Amino acid sequence: MGGTDGNVRIAAWGYWPAEVISAFGVQAPAAAHTLVPLSLFVFDSTDFKPQGAEGQEAIRMLFRELARVPFAKGLIIKGNAMTCMQLARLLRECSVEGRLEFTDAE
Repeated sequence: MGGTDGNVRIAAWGYWPAEVISAFGVQAPAAAHTLVPLSLFVFDSTDFKPQGAEGQEAIRMLFRELARVPFAKGLIIKGNAMTCMQLARLLRECSVEGRLEFTDAE
């Protein structure tokens, strides 16, 4: 997560256990908070599985932070259809759907 260039790239995979959810819920919003108006945000969901309630809440925390910070472009690299549907719903719930677009692998 994060980088020295001001961009943030998060690669998510699998179904998250409690310890990953806990770490993501703290580290991902903090990384998003480092974005600046010229930054690129990338969420790679290529190997990500649909998450349970706790995992979804951790993702909401990230998306709520993204709704508050400036960045130039936001991409979600598509994974499976169910994951994309879940992420699209979470984007809408957090009012950030217009700031991130789904794309095929880079």
